[in-house]
Amino acid sequence: MKPLVEKFKAALTRYRMVSPGEKVLVSVSGGADSVALLHLFYDLRNDLKLRLAVAHLNHLARGKASDEDALFVSRLGEKLGLETHIETIDVKKEQAAYKTSFQETARLLRYRFLEQVRQKTAADKIALGHTAGDQAETVLINFLRGSGMKGLTGIPPVRNCVIRPLIESFHQDAETFLKSRGLPFRTDLSNSDPRYLRNRIRADLIPKLQTEYNKNILTHIVQTAEILRDEEAFLDACLQKSFAACFTSGQKGSDVALSLEKIKAESPALQKRLVRKAFFFVNNHLRRLTARHVQQVLESVARPRRGRELHLPGRLRVTCAGDDLVFSKTPGHRPGPSTGGRPPTPLKIFGTTEAERFRFVTRLSDPKSGGGYSGSLNRAFLDFDKTGDCIYLRFFLPGDRFVPLGMSGTKKLKSFFIDEKIPREQRNRTPILTTRENDIIWVFGKRISNTYRVTPETKNILLIEGIPLNDLAGAGIQPENREKTNTKINI
Repeated sequence: MKPLVEKFKAALTRYRMVSPGEKVLVSVSGGADSVALLHLFYDLRNDLKLRLAVAHLNHLARGKASDEDALFVSRLGEKLGLETHIETIDVKKEQAAYKTSFQETARLLRYRFLEQVRQKTAADKIALGHTAGDQAETVLINFLRGSGMKGLTGIPPVRNCVIRPLIESFHQDAETFLKSRGLPFRTDLSNSDPRYLRNRIRADLIPKLQTEYNKNILTHIVQTAEILRDEEAFLDACLQKSFAACFTSGQKGSDVALSLEKIKAESPALQKRLVRKAFFFVNNHLRRLTARHVQQVLESVARPRRGRELHLPGRLRVTCAGDDLVFSKTPGHRPGPSTGGRPPTPLKIFGTTEAERFRFVTRLSDPKSGGGYSGSLNRAFLDFDKTGDCIYLRFFLPGDRFVPLGMSGTKKLKSFFIDEKIPREQRNRTPILTTRENDIIWVFGKRISNTYRVTPETKNILLIEGIPLNDLAGAGIQPENREKTNTKINI
């Protein structure tokens, strides 16, 4: 087995990670991987003609241990005579604004911090300590979540100015390197916390695969990710040409029209990528776009009908217009007649909202408690990462459509009311909860949208409970006695 220093040099050369004269900002958590990365750069700095700086973000996630990590990195940077930048951010406080799990929020904040330090120090590259083990774990995580090819490519060795020189080395290589030189490092006990999927994969799944199926499974997974990365790059190049050929009109961030006939002429693989590309072209993201949405659009391509509309997440509308398939943004919220012309009422996340003779209480539910299914029509369990924390209360509007739970296509809300035998006089008094983009989440007391249902992949479950205020009064409960809710996010 090659020693760590040889693998490190090979990765730098193979992926052309650095050039002589550049300044590298090394992200150091205090763990074995990042500490080994810093020492490797330091030992070879003169040979590589590189200048170095160190950065560490204290997430305040583990109390005293987090502070000790920061102190360790600070002293290490001082010992090596390198400029060192330490910053503290309370990730838990920032989590609500990012609408993601703690780990994802920490990752986003860490990258933001590193980029700020890179600009401040005029560094050319940011070096991270991800290893081949991290690569294999990421591929397995994405595979278990049902990812496509892009997710199975894992972590890129180089992305813009971010480099990962240990991506072809394993954690054990780093520990052996440090111990052979008597170099200290910190151990993060949260890396063995079974609440996190990555930790369970590392502690349970991978050892089982190694002992019962293939002792070299990690190497094979890493090699597969590399093959898929090359093929993904090739398909992406094909997509760019195909998109240009199908493109008939449009402007970035606005409407885009693609030729129906030219889409049909492409292979199924490129057809799906064209839909995703068009979605990204208009919305500048792919959030909440699922394989089911893509398939619905392709069904419209296979059997086009003039004027047919599909409504996708992100307030995006897909229309068959003449010979083209047009992707465009729909207007935002419109005031409903039953609210006296007022705009929709935002729900307090997390807390209690009283409006239009109803009280709604929102809180996060623990997935481990079996949350996700309700026998009550007044309670809805939803995927919080899909709904977001901007939820609005309004009433029926002409043209409303949604995807009722259990269905795969959209249905007019008027038709839904008729099928459910809802009296006409009740339809305009039935609360409707929507996203910021006016997507219907829940027709209160009737049906949630299939788009926002809880699935096995759901990380954070949002529970919304509603009740008419006259029912509260009848039960002897005063509206001002608001329910206190737990805002802790279970990860």
